[in-house]
Amino acid sequence: MGSIVWGEGVEDADADTVYVAVGKNAQKSQQLLHWALNNFSAKQFCLLHIHQPHSRNSFLGRNLSGVVPNEHGNQSVHEILDQYILTLVPEGVRVHKLLIEMDDIEKGIAKAIAQHSIRCLVMGAAGDGYNLGKLAKQESEKAIFVREQALLSCNIWFICNGSLICTRIYSKHTSEVETGRALLVLNSNKEAKQSKKVKSESTPDALKYLDSDDMKEIKSGTSNHSLNSKWSFNNIMDRSKLANLMFHEDESFESRYAMEIRRKEVEEQLAKAKQEVQKMKNERDEMLDELKMVQDHNLALMNQISESHCTETELEEKIISAVDLLISFREKRDRLRIEHAHAVREVNMVGKIGKADNSSYRVEFPAFSFMEINEATHDFDPSWKVGEGRYGSVYKGLLRNMHVAIKMLPSYGCQSLSEFQHQMEVLSRVRHPNLLTLIGSCAESRSLVYEYLNNGSLESHLARKDKNPLPWQIRISIAIDMCSALIFLHSSEPCIIHGNLKPSKVLLDANFVAKLSDLGIPSLVQQSLDSDGTSTICNNPNERLAYVDPECFVTGKFTPESDVYSFGVILLQLLTGRPLSGLVRDMKCALEKQNLKAVLDFTAGEWPLYQTEQLAYLALRCCEKTWLNRPDLVSEIWSVLEPFKATCIGTPPYLTSKKLRHVPSHFVCPIVQEVMEDPYIAADGFTYEAEAIRGWLNSGHDTSPMTNLKLDHTDLVPNYALHNAILEWQQH
Repeated sequence: MGSIVWGEGVEDADADTVYVAVGKNAQKSQQLLHWALNNFSAKQFCLLHIHQPHSRNSFLGRNLSGVVPNEHGNQSVHEILDQYILTLVPEGVRVHKLLIEMDDIEKGIAKAIAQHSIRCLVMGAAGDGYNLGKLAKQESEKAIFVREQALLSCNIWFICNGSLICTRIYSKHTSEVETGRALLVLNSNKEAKQSKKVKSESTPDALKYLDSDDMKEIKSGTSNHSLNSKWSFNNIMDRSKLANLMFHEDESFESRYAMEIRRKEVEEQLAKAKQEVQKMKNERDEMLDELKMVQDHNLALMNQISESHCTETELEEKIISAVDLLISFREKRDRLRIEHAHAVREVNMVGKIGKADNSSYRVEFPAFSFMEINEATHDFDPSWKVGEGRYGSVYKGLLRNMHVAIKMLPSYGCQSLSEFQHQMEVLSRVRHPNLLTLIGSCAESRSLVYEYLNNGSLESHLARKDKNPLPWQIRISIAIDMCSALIFLHSSEPCIIHGNLKPSKVLLDANFVAKLSDLGIPSLVQQSLDSDGTSTICNNPNERLAYVDPECFVTGKFTPESDVYSFGVILLQLLTGRPLSGLVRDMKCALEKQNLKAVLDFTAGEWPLYQTEQLAYLALRCCEKTWLNRPDLVSEIWSVLEPFKATCIGTPPYLTSKKLRHVPSHFVCPIVQEVMEDPYIAADGFTYEAEAIRGWLNSGHDTSPMTNLKLDHTDLVPNYALHNAILEWQQH
């Protein structure tokens, strides 16, 4: 807590002012004042009082007159100090008062000494008559604090019961503060009275630490004045050589007594030291015992940990063996489930075929007539043609209320109709979200009916990149879809090789999901590789076979690595949007110079350079001429592409509008106009939801819901091909 100072006349005080620390006890304060008057001939005195407030709130509530509650009631501190001043007025001295408010009295005195440059201070202290110079505890704690903490420039006289018991005077000769003892040993009240009488009638018999000049002056002074005359204040202040002032009644007795006291103190200290040593020994023994216990416990824990490690290793081995066994059991279970499902399906098929009257509707894979194909293509109107190549022409059409793509194979190819039908049955079983769904076939016209994708081929989008170019997210998503389809084909039993992979065979649905087309077409059409049609992107005739594996020209056979080569060339085109001529060379040069931006297609947006660089290196490895140097689809290509899935989720708004996310028309039942869950083929050749068509027939209708013509029969055949396509579309 800080201090508040009230001072009257303090600014007029100088170095010749004697400060007397007075308190609330009038008797003790009067003794200090009388001693100061009798022993100093100063020009002026100053009463120093340290006030301790009861609390902060009581201090703040003090009125402006300075009234503070105390043992005198509501009497103010200033009134108490004024009473002390009145006792000094008859002596003819000039008196000031200095009031400081602080919690600690000793700190307040030390602060007053520092702030007001006090050089002479008289204050009270408790004394012990049997221990000269040693301040007692209680009140003397303040004196000890002031003696040790006050500025060295201040000379202090400590008074007890009107007698000097200790001084602290700064010596200029030794540059040290020396403390003297000046208390007479009084054993009784009689001796105390005699000492007061001696003090008033005779000269002190013990003045120590005086030099020769001081002794001469004191001897000359004693011949003219008595001992009770006042000390010269100026002599005390000027003679800083005085180190200690002591009064002796019996110097030899005091010396012996001091030695005895010192001996007792040493014995007490020694006893305490022995106790401390014994205590430390006991603590050391306890700590050693605890340390031994901890070491034993630690050793036990280490043994447990070692045993736990052994147990953990054994459990890990058991878990690994159990996991391997579980995996093998699951594989066996999955194989059995698949075999069971196939068996159940075949049994159901055989049962339903046996009950059907008309064999034309008993097949699982829909077969269309040439008349239906002709009507769907408007008599093969050229305006309905959407593509043409070495494997035939492609028309769009509306077949049985479905938008379809009809591929007309050339007249040459398979030798017999049975071989064509067998191939169709094989292809109808190959289902994957990234493969174009085969809906049916027409053996008469040697045509295949596929689902129709209204977003065209990848080739068409790369050719017109100046108008609505594909963003880089869509391009990477297309590469992911292609890789997924190739992994499915190559992992089938037996392995299926596309053999004709290029941008024109990568079709895009309304949501820009890529699907590979023309699967199995090369096996239907026997034709040499060098008769391949020219792509609309490849303006240079030398680039017509750029997507074909170079090793195929030597061996004449397609391998899974052949599809990897074609995939790498398409991936380079997705990254750069450039023609095939010199594409591999330009990409290698850009990567060597660390200037990938120079070859990237900037119309696709801001490519992520680090990931794009990975794709570029991957594409170049796929384009290696030797198949052994090409990466594996699953362990290498897919591991790089799969992390891009999360990046490619956010596509541009114009690609994800609700209008583009429509349901394929052939998935919708013509009666209820909802996606079919259990599609069945009726006698009119249209596919309906099983519950809807049965309700139509059970209500007494014998006509087609679509043509209103009379049905030949009311038998229904499940459309498994369409059902699988709907399930894959929903899952994807």
